[in-house]
Amino acid sequence: MKRSLVIFGWVALLCLCTNATLAKTAQSQKSIDSLKDSLNISSGIQRAEILAQLSWQYRNVNSDSALHFGQQAYELSKSFNYESGIIKSLNFQGIAYRNKSDYSNAFKYFVEALKAAEEAQNLEQIGYSNINIGNIYIYQTNYEGALDYFEKALIPAQELNDQNMLAYVYLNLGRTYSRMDKYARAEENYLKTRAIRKKLKDQEGLVTIAVDLAELTMRKGDLDRSLKYFYESIDAINQIKNKGALAFSLYNIAVIHRQKGNLDSAEHYSKRSLEVAKANNLKNDIRKIHENLSIIAEGRGDYQKALYYFKLNQENEDSIFNEQTTRTIESLKSQYEAEKKEAETMFLREIVERQQTIIILAAAASILLLIIAIIIYMRAIERRRLNRQISAQAKKLEELDFAKSRFFANISHDLRSPLSLILGNYEQIKQDDESYLTSDAKQNLEVANKNAQRLLFLTDEINELTKLEEGKIKLSLKDVPVNSYLSTLVALFKSSAEFKSVDLSFKSSVPEDVAISIDPNQFEKIVFNLITNALKHTHQGDSVMINVESHSNDLIISVTDTGEGIPESSLPYLFDRYYQSPKNNYHVYEGLGIGLSLVKELVDVHGGDIQVKSKEGEGSSFILTMPFMVLDYTESQIPETSDYIQTKNKLWGELWEKTYNPDPTIELSSNGQNKDKPKLLLVDDHPEVREFIAKLINAEYQVTEAENGVMALKILKNQPIDLVITDLMMPWMDGFELLEKMQENENWKSIPVLVVSARNTADDQLQVLTRGINNILQKPFSKEDILLRIKNLLDQKERWVKESGNSIIVNDKPLINDIEKELLEKVKNLVIKQIDNPDLTVLVLADAMAASERKVYRMIKKLTDLTPHEYIKEIRWHYLENLIKSKSLKNPTEAAKAIGMKNVTNFKKQFHKKFNRSIEEMMAKNA
Repeated sequence: MKRSLVIFGWVALLCLCTNATLAKTAQSQKSIDSLKDSLNISSGIQRAEILAQLSWQYRNVNSDSALHFGQQAYELSKSFNYESGIIKSLNFQGIAYRNKSDYSNAFKYFVEALKAAEEAQNLEQIGYSNINIGNIYIYQTNYEGALDYFEKALIPAQELNDQNMLAYVYLNLGRTYSRMDKYARAEENYLKTRAIRKKLKDQEGLVTIAVDLAELTMRKGDLDRSLKYFYESIDAINQIKNKGALAFSLYNIAVIHRQKGNLDSAEHYSKRSLEVAKANNLKNDIRKIHENLSIIAEGRGDYQKALYYFKLNQENEDSIFNEQTTRTIESLKSQYEAEKKEAETMFLREIVERQQTIIILAAAASILLLIIAIIIYMRAIERRRLNRQISAQAKKLEELDFAKSRFFANISHDLRSPLSLILGNYEQIKQDDESYLTSDAKQNLEVANKNAQRLLFLTDEINELTKLEEGKIKLSLKDVPVNSYLSTLVALFKSSAEFKSVDLSFKSSVPEDVAISIDPNQFEKIVFNLITNALKHTHQGDSVMINVESHSNDLIISVTDTGEGIPESSLPYLFDRYYQSPKNNYHVYEGLGIGLSLVKELVDVHGGDIQVKSKEGEGSSFILTMPFMVLDYTESQIPETSDYIQTKNKLWGELWEKTYNPDPTIELSSNGQNKDKPKLLLVDDHPEVREFIAKLINAEYQVTEAENGVMALKILKNQPIDLVITDLMMPWMDGFELLEKMQENENWKSIPVLVVSARNTADDQLQVLTRGINNILQKPFSKEDILLRIKNLLDQKERWVKESGNSIIVNDKPLINDIEKELLEKVKNLVIKQIDNPDLTVLVLADAMAASERKVYRMIKKLTDLTPHEYIKEIRWHYLENLIKSKSLKNPTEAAKAIGMKNVTNFKKQFHKKFNRSIEEMMAKNA
């Protein structure tokens, strides 16, 4: 209800303003005609004044004309050094731009007017210039800025005791506070405006302020006071005999009574309003009153009367539309005629000048055409050069792609010799009856053997992909019944799906005699990669569906999952060789990026097509299209599966199952002899890597194992841990996120961490360092290396100095001695003492400490890993954060000044970059 009343209030105000504007427009046209007559016989300053007045009179009639006369007034005033004319014409040009909604130009002219007024010490124009600037701020919803300028306008208005200006300022202050929902302040200023209007006996002003007060009380939900102000507006309206305003005020009173449930009063005032509207042929008001009467009748249950008023409302609406259309056309026609006449007059005055201008323009046009021709010619040359460059780059990329493929093929070929030696020696040791191996040694050899076989298998896949690319693989085609063949292959993945609690299903809508011509040994690689890829990117409760259907002459085989989905940015590159998506929410096992590329190549050689559809967070669907045939089902045979699936499952099955396990277990690798040893938490998703590291360090430490970050956090909550050894890439929660969680927890952030990872790119190192860790060990590594790093970290932990929660030192390295700690504390205090000094540098700090600039620089860098400039910034941000939390700041300007930053815009950008939120958001949160 409150919102409806607010709308009615604004409509009422708009109606009154419209009526007033129409009346003033008619008056303005008379004044314009009179001023134009005077313009022809005037000169000098008098002419400048008339031009300024024409600009003012045109402001609500034609903004372009207002701007034109304002510019002429300004030029003429400037030639005579007429200060008052210069200021007024600047303001009038600003008003013209404002009415054209060009607020940037309007603001520019108002500011120029204010400067000129201040130089001339013209208090009246200072006041009105400030008011104009304040109104621009209102249009841009910068109410704080608007208030500032209205308050400035109040000073000259009070000094001059200019009652009209005072009333205007108070009115604008009230409307600004109203938009800020500060109702008490708004009403206070409205009442001041009303008192002045009463004193001046300004009845039109009293009508406006009464409606403003009524609107304000509507927004507050105070309907009784709103009625009171509307009643007051009726008294003022009767004084100025504005029948349109009277009808609308009575209508609003009726609406408020209806909203309050006083249907009798609502009907009474509606009918009074209707009488006034009919007597003055106010058709738009009549339509709205009929609509209100219809709602009132409906509220009483008198649906026959409600329908009667509703029909009247519709008839009036149609009539108004037709009349408005006619009036609009006539108005546009009249305006066109007036502007045409004015344009003809001005054309006759300027025709001589235009003749000269035409000659100059013709010459300029010729030169311009010549320049354009040159530009077109140069662009054509540049385009040809770019086309040649693009062709050369495309050829080079093709060559690089081929070179990369050959490189991988050569590498895989070169790996086979050492792998053959490794596997051959393993077999000899295994078969040598005279060799004696302990059980641990045998287990170590088995792990080495299995990983060598995995590497050999990968080299085979790379070689096969290269052969496919070069067209060296020949297919041995067989006609295979689709349903039987695919259902047999899908059944091989049932146990893996059940282990992950994923629903794996096969569905076909084609008859049993439908077959495809394929090489079974190659085609099963397509199926294997698509299904394992789907299982990799799903988790407990998801589903993987293999569906077969026919469309025209094609067979469509789709592998659809409800897993994590693929980022849209990765879809165009999904079948590219060695491509891996940079976004992988579950961080599951990452291969070499050849599986889907192999699928694409094999589908192509089978004469099929493969497409992918995916939405991140919802799943993916790989759609394989193949030609099919119909066979005699009794003669068709299901081919035996090759050893490809069995070999790959044998080599990777155990690893995949443990990697994808959504509820991994915790293993304890401690024994009774080392209970008093330091407790280490080993986090790695690869079971064989965990086992290898545990064997290396188990003799000297108690080792608790976790398969990912989720389980690591559970252990940290329940067990005291002295040091964490973690991998980076793991499923469910990776090492980066684990480090973040540890840094956020006060009990865990002091636990030293050793990162052990096969990934060691510059970006990985940067991400680890930003999380407070500076010890990274790359795989592979030696026993001595990992033991030494663990020992050093544990020794450092004992020497670490516990800093208080307010410490600003961001480096995690220990201080070397108490003297250096004291020096750094002194530096910190010096910075805080001059925290608001924008010129604070290392030189200032060096002078205060009676030391060389270089020495202070080296000391800060050594103890914090930050340059002095970075260190000062960190202290300032920390200091500012405390100020915001203590509610000591009012706005961003104060915040910037508090830490010595002059440019508020730059300060806001840097603040957002530092805290990942705006200064306003943080201040509001701590308000």
